[in-house]
Amino acid sequence: MALSKMTRQLMLYDNICKTYYHGPEELMHRFGISRRMLQRDLKDLRDAGALCLRYDKKERNYIPAKEDPVFDESAVGRRRQHLLRLRRLTTLIDQLERTDMHALDLYMGDLEIYEFYKESMIDDPENFPPEDLGDPPEMPEMADIKASYYSLFPDSNERKRQRDFAALNEAGFEIYYSHRLGVFIFDESGEASV
Repeated sequence: MALSKMTRQLMLYDNICKTYYHGPEELMHRFGISRRMLQRDLKDLRDAGALCLRYDKKERNYIPAKEDPVFDESAVGRRRQHLLRLRRLTTLIDQLERTDMHALDLYMGDLEIYEFYKESMIDDPENFPPEDLGDPPEMPEMADIKASYYSLFPDSNERKRQRDFAALNEAGFEIYYSHRLGVFIFDESGEASV
């Protein structure tokens, strides 16, 4: 299945930010795109003010350019809208608070043990005395993903936030609402479970 332009560009951006070597041949192969499409995607990322690269012929690799990336204010119409959204989504990739999945996993394990003991106490109070139950585990402090989004983009509305989270999910970033915990989870490991 072919990736949407936005999804491909977000994945490309993430790959470039997280890896040292990302030459054109490797990127074309990884994303199944032509050199021309790669150049267009890199131009969009540059024009969105997300990143500015230059090609190092000796290393056959894209490396950061000396100048900072700047949004192309001359863009108009649908292109401008695409670049604004691309900039917003790459900003979210860089700055949206992540959930501490290790702390959350520890909490969920402790909660499971607590709930098991609580249920067992009802069926077998002799082997599971109520006085040994103790207090429920304390939920770790969780990043408020939704509030983090609105602090980055205060003029956004709920529909835009939902679309942005959906776009990030399509690009491989796990952002979902946990009904059990009543919070949004941003799980970079991609192993959604809560």
